[in-house]
Parts: sequence; C-alpha cells; structure tokens
Amino acid sequence: EVLRPIEAQIFNAPPAEYPALEAELLAIFKSPQTTLKGKQYTCRMLRFCASEACVPVLAPKLTDPELSSFVRLVFQGLESTAADKALITALPKANNTIKIGIIGTLGQRRGSSKSVKAIKKHLKSRNPEVQLAAITALGNIGGKAATKALIKAKVNPGLSNDWKHAQLKCAGTLDAKTAGRAYRKFLAEDHDDEIRAAALVGLTTLSPEDAAAKVLSLLSSDNVRLQQTATGLLGILPSEKLIESLAGMAPENKVLVISTLSDRNATEAENVILQLTASENEAVRNAAFQALGNVGGVKSIDILVATAPHDDYAFNALCGLNADGTDTSIIHVLENSLDEQVAGKLLECLTLRKTRAALPLFIELAEGDWSRNCKAAIDGMAVLVFEDEFSDYAELFAATSNEKKLQALEKSIATAAQRLPDADACARPLIEASGHLDGEAKYAVIRALGSIGGDAAHELLTQAVTNQTPEIKDAAVRGLASWPTLDVADQLLELSGSSTNETHQVLALRGYIRLAGTVHDFEPVFEMCQKAASVTDRPAELKGIISCVKRFRNQEVLDFLTLQLDNSEVFLEAGWAICEISGHPEIKETSIPILERIAETATDEDLARKAEELGMAHQG
Repeated sequence: EVLRPIEAQIFNAPPAEYPALEAELLAIFKSPQTTLKGKQYTCRMLRFCASEACVPVLAPKLTDPELSSFVRLVFQGLESTAADKALITALPKANNTIKIGIIGTLGQRRGSSKSVKAIKKHLKSRNPEVQLAAITALGNIGGKAATKALIKAKVNPGLSNDWKHAQLKCAGTLDAKTAGRAYRKFLAEDHDDEIRAAALVGLTTLSPEDAAAKVLSLLSSDNVRLQQTATGLLGILPSEKLIESLAGMAPENKVLVISTLSDRNATEAENVILQLTASENEAVRNAAFQALGNVGGVKSIDILVATAPHDDYAFNALCGLNADGTDTSIIHVLENSLDEQVAGKLLECLTLRKTRAALPLFIELAEGDWSRNCKAAIDGMAVLVFEDEFSDYAELFAATSNEKKLQALEKSIATAAQRLPDADACARPLIEASGHLDGEAKYAVIRALGSIGGDAAHELLTQAVTNQTPEIKDAAVRGLASWPTLDVADQLLELSGSSTNETHQVLALRGYIRLAGTVHDFEPVFEMCQKAASVTDRPAELKGIISCVKRFRNQEVLDFLTLQLDNSEVFLEAGWAICEISGHPEIKETSIPILERIAETATDEDLARKAEELGMAHQG
C-alpha cells in the first residue's frame, strides 16, 4: 500500500520526472525495512522509469532466487551496455534455473558480441534446458557470430529442431546472399517437413521474385506440408510471375493462382484470365469468370454480359465489375433482349449494381403486362428511386388494375421508403394521385402510404379510417397497421378496441404489437405489451406479445409471463419464454417454483425436461 502513490506518479509522470522517481524507488529497494514483496514490487515499477543508474543497485540480486526474475525484467527493456555486462558477469555464478533466465534475457536484449561469447559456452551444457535456452537466445540475437556458434554446436538430439529453427531465424539477420544460401540448404537437404517449410517461408520472404519458381513448383508437391506452405506463399509472389506460370500449370493450381490474382485486384492479369474463361476445365473456367469481377476491365464487359444470364460465376463477376461502360452495355443488351430469362438476370444484375441510369428502362418494363420481369423491374425500382421519382409509382398505379402488379408496387414502395429520409416528399405524389384513382388502385395507394409514414400520409389515412366506403376504410386500417414509426401507436390501440370490424381490430392490434417490438427501452415496451394484453384474448396476438416482452429479463416480465401460463393456448410459448429469461441473476431464485410448475404440468416433453433441468440448476 505504501507504494501505491508511487505507482500513480509513475503512470502519470512525464519523462523529465523519471530520474527522481527512479532514485526514490532505488532507495526503497535498498532499504533494510523493505520486505521481499516490496522489493519485487519496486522492480515492477522500475520497468517504467529505470535508467543505467539502477544497474549497480540491482545487479547483485541477479543471482538471488527470489529477486532474479524481477531484476531481469528491469534490465530487459534497458538500453544500457552496463546491463549486458551485469547479466554476463552473473551468468557463471547462477544456478541452472537462474542461468536459463539470464540467458533468455540476454537473448531478448539482442545484445553485443560479448553476449554471444558468453551464451555460446552454454551450447555445450549437459543440461538440455540450459542448452535450449542458449540455442533460443542465439537465434533471437542473430548476426554472423551467433550463426557461426549455432552451426558449430553439437546439440542434444532432442533439441535438433529448435537448433535448426534458431539457425533459420539467424539467417533472417544476415545479408541476402548468405541468408539465401542457408534457406536453400535447409530446403534441399533437411528431412524435417517443418524445417523445410520454415526455410521456404524464409527464402520467399527474402526475395519473392527469386523464390517464385520454387514456390510454384511445390504447389504440385506430394509433400502435403510443403504444398500447403507454397499455397500460403502465393499471396506475396509478384503478379508477373503468377501470370507467367498459368500457361503450363495443372488445373487445380491454376485455380489457386487465379484466386490469388483476383484477391489482389491484379488488373494486369485481365488478358490471360479472359483466355481461361474458355478453358475445358470447369473449375478453371469458373475461377476465371469469378476473377473478372476484380481484375476485369473494358475488355471483359462483352463476355460477361453475354455469359452472365446462364452462368452464376459470370453473373457475380458482372455485378461487381467496375469497368467504365459496364452499365451502358448491360442496359443495351437488356433493351434488345427477346429472351425472358436473359432479361431477368440482367434486371437482377442492374438492381444489385444499383444502376440509376437503368431507372427509365425499369419503369418502361414495369408499365408492361404483368410478368416475371415486370415484377423484377418493379422490385428493382425500390433501390433506384429517390423521393422526387415517386410520381413514377403514382403513374404505374394509375395505369393498372392487375392485383399482382398492385401488390408488387406496394412492396416496392415500402422497401424504397425505408432508405429515403423525407417521408412527406415520398408520399406527396401518391396522395395527389389517390384523389384521381378509384377501385383497387386507390386502395393500394392508401395501403402503400402506410408504409411510407409522415404527417401528410397520416392525415390522409386518419380521414380514410372514418370513410363510409368499406374498402377505403379497410385500406386505411391496413396502412396504419404497417406504419413505420411509433406516432400512430395510440391510434392503433384505440382502433383495436373501438372498431366494430373484427378484422380491423386484429390488424390494428398486430400493428401496435409490431411497433412495440421496434422499441428498445423496457418501460415503454412493457407498458405497450400490458395494454395490448388487456384488450385481447386471441392466442395469436398473445403469442406476439410474449415474443416481444421476453427480450427483457426482470421480475416484472417473469410475473407477466407467469400469468400467461393460466391460458392453455399460450402455455407452451409462455413456458419457453420463462425458460429463456430465468437464468438472469435478478430472477433466478424466484423462477424456481415457476419452472417446477411448468415441469409438472407441461404436456410438451421437451419443455417439461428443460424446465426441470433449469429449476435444478438454479437451486445449485
């Protein structure tokens, strides 16, 4: 506790204050009154502010079994030759356990040639742990001296792989020529797959261009480890080398290389990838088409447009192609296509590409007779239109009485309205159109206004709810029931109780429950669910209420769900909901008797078993 203020000081102090803090900590460390734990804690704090000044004070404790590791942690991050000297001096005096730690610290410090000289003596140790520490440390230090020491060493057979890995690690610190020679030697001569794989990684990292031929040749290796390593290294090979290799490569390897070129968006590979779209091998052909989405340019447009309607890989590539003129080409083919399947796929592609320039064509197709592609065009409009283009929807409503087309227009408007911010701007042309329409088109527009929302639509629907024409009133209730925001919640609840039409009661209440599901705060949700439950005994609506309220786990919800157990028609849903929420700490204990009741009375075996398991678990 005495050291806590110093800890706060250190973590908040600027570097200029470190010397004073270090002096204070060293004084505590030297004090006879400081306990062992106090000295250990002091070392932990010195890691953040120590300088070379701490070495003379801490060095004598390097051989102390209780303090050595703490002192070494201070020295490990210290930029000081004095620290190296202190570690080297302590090495011969230390027992094997401490010796292993000191050697490790010297290795982590990647010290001087003097460190290498001190460590390499221990390559001859009969203690395998000391020998391993020396091997690892020299691998970390690297350089010519460490490499030479490792090469000359005769190590315990059980440490052979560690010894080789250390040499490979050292190779990474040498000049390119020497390192390359070492990597190639291990790759060619060693019998251990892991060592050869590590050598291949080192060689490729050193010079991807020079190693490319070797890596590519190993893609066909019978040695699974080397083959997997070569596959993983494709990503760092130059694109030029990958492109050159494709001509004489086995199909399965072509797929790997094509995928690699695609992943890096290697547009320089477009020509060769285009050629491979004509491959007789299906896997190669599919990979080539798929890659064109990333590497393709203007040259790829025609073949993708021609192939996409019949080939999923070409279709996906066309959807992602960024080449100038792609949209224009797709639109041109669509305008002149007499094949319904081709037109359908191109409509889907333009929709996925969100091609605004295609909107006039989509509207033209939507104006035609009802068909699969007419529907696709109406669906696609939902991602292309902006607020000022909702007048196009109005004109489409006015031009048709086809029930399926009207439904498609309603759905498209609902989808479009979700992404557009100005509800009133969307609704305005439809409201204006509604005054001139009659029959099913008029009713469809009123329903569609409900999915848009906004003040203007709300005013119209509120008036329409009291209209004496049953179809208009029905459309208005349905519109309000699909309203996107909470501002009509009270109106829906009132309708659910006041309407003399049972269908409208149900629609209004379901709309109210749906809106409750859009709220994230417990109190308003729970209040809405309680109100809804008080005006209905219909199982379908009660199930919806249960589903809504079980998002929250507290005593009020548990009590509410327990009441629903008295209704046999929703017992199953209420029981499962109680099982779901009962694990919360606040209600775990109070849920036990309720779970026991469910276990005893449930006719559903799965629910009964689950309730019994949870009840027993909560008691434990």
